[in-house]
Amino acid sequence: MKNKTTNEMPRCPICKNELDAKLSRGRKSGKPFIMLICNKDGRHFRGFITYRPFVEGVVDKMETANKIKNGVPDGH
Repeated sequence: MKNKTTNEMPRCPICKNELDAKLSRGRKSGKPFIMLICNKDGRHFRGFITYRPFVEGVVDKMETANKIKNGVPDGH
């Protein structure tokens, strides 16, 4: 079996729909985390990624993509 890398989101274990990924912040701590949630019914599956280096990397990539999208110079 070949190992493939795809951009496909993981699927809900209940209904097999793709999961949505949302960036959020903790209510008390304010620390960012990524929430994976079933896009058909949020009660099916909800998962949280809190590993700080991973979340910071995702946030950095999102900020860079937004700057490129909005035509903001990168300071060079």
